Amino acid sequence: MSFESPFHVLKDSGAPTNSANYTTLILLHGYSWHSGQYAVNLATTPPNFNDLYAGIFSKLIPLAGKYNVRIVLVNRRDYPGSKPLTEAERALLPSSSLETTNDATQLEIALKNMETFMRDRARELYDFLVQVVRDGNTPAPDTENNTGGIVLAGWSFGTGLITAFLANVASFPTTDIKLGDYIRRVVFLDPPHHVLGYPLPDDPYNPLFDPAIPPEERERAFTNWVSGYYAHGNTPDALERKTPLQDPPPTLSTLTPEDIARTLSLGPGAPGGSDALLLHFGIKLGLYEPLRKGALYLPTADQGGNALQNVEVRYVSCERSVWEMPWGTLHLERELEEARAKGLPLRNIRLVFVRDANHFVQWDKPEHALRALIGNEDVVQ
Repeated sequence: MSFESPFHVLKDSGAPTNSANYTTLILLHGYSWHSGQYAVNLATTPPNFNDLYAGIFSKLIPLAGKYNVRIVLVNRRDYPGSKPLTEAERALLPSSSLETTNDATQLEIALKNMETFMRDRARELYDFLVQVVRDGNTPAPDTENNTGGIVLAGWSFGTGLITAFLANVASFPTTDIKLGDYIRRVVFLDPPHHVLGYPLPDDPYNPLFDPAIPPEERERAFTNWVSGYYAHGNTPDALERKTPLQDPPPTLSTLTPEDIARTLSLGPGAPGGSDALLLHFGIKLGLYEPLRKGALYLPTADQGGNALQNVEVRYVSCERSVWEMPWGTLHLERELEEARAKGLPLRNIRLVFVRDANHFVQWDKPEHALRALIGNEDVVQ
C-alpha cells in the first residue's frame, strides 16, 4: 500500500494469483498481542528494517491463496510501526487520579473525552479504509457468491475499535469513495464481554486477582488461563470460570520465546498505557455499552451520512474460549432475541460458532479462523 496512515500495515499478502474476485480481509489485533513488527539490523548501514516478524495472525498468511483472500494485517496506534499517540490524544484518556473521585462532573467530562478519543480512532479507520479503496485492487463485493469487497475484523479487545467505527460512521463526511459499496462484512472476532459493555457475573474470576496465587506466579497463571481450552455448559451458570482442560494445552504455553517477542507488546497494555487506560476506565465509566448499541442498531435518519446499513455484522464465538467471551455471546443472543421481538432496527447480524476453538483460534486453528471470517458457515468444525 502506497499511502500514509497513523495505523501500520505490517503485512499485505497481495492479490491472489489470477483472481479478479478475491476478498480483502483487514485484521485488527487485540490487547498487547499484535500483528507483528520489523526487526532492525543495526549492523547494516543504513539499518535494515526489512526483516518481517509477523505476529498473532501470521499463520493465516500462507492460506491466503487457497481461500482467495488478500490479507492485510494492521497494528493499531501505539503498537509497533504505527504512529504513537500524541500528548493531546493521550490527554483524552483519564489519568489514575480519576480512580478515587466521585465528582459527577469530572466523571462526565472523562467519559465525553473517551468518547471523543474513540470517535477519532474510528475516523482514522474510516480514512484508512477509504485509502485502501482509493489505492485500487479492491474487487467489488458479491454478497450472493460471498466474494470480493472488504471484510473488516477486530479480534478480542480490537472489537472496541470496530464498534466505535460502526457507531460513528454515519457522522463522518462522505467522500467520492462510498465505503458501503466496498465493505461487505464487519466481524467481531471472539470479543470479551466487557468490550461490548455487558455486565460481570456475580462470581467473576481472573487469576491476576486471585489471592491464592502468589503474586510472582500470577502473570504465568493469567497467560495459561486466557489462552486455555474450556468445557463450558450452555447457560451462564455453567460457564467454567477457572480451570482449563489439560488437553489441548493453553496456546500461549506452546509459544517459543521468539514467538512471544514477535507478537507481544507490553507498553500499551501496561499500567498507564493507552490500552490499559482505555480498558479500565472504559469499563468504569460505561464507554462500551453505547458503542455496542451504536454498532448493532441502525442510526436514525437525522444522523445523516453513510450508515453502512447493508453491511453484514458477523459475531464469531469460539466454543472453548475463556469464560469472558462466551459470557458476552450469551448476553448478545438474549439482546438480539429481545430486540427482534420488539421490532427494533437491527443491522444484518449473523452469529458464527467455531467448535473446539479457543480465544487464539487464529494461531491454533488458522483455517477454522479464516473460514469463520470469510466463509459462509454458521458452524465451523
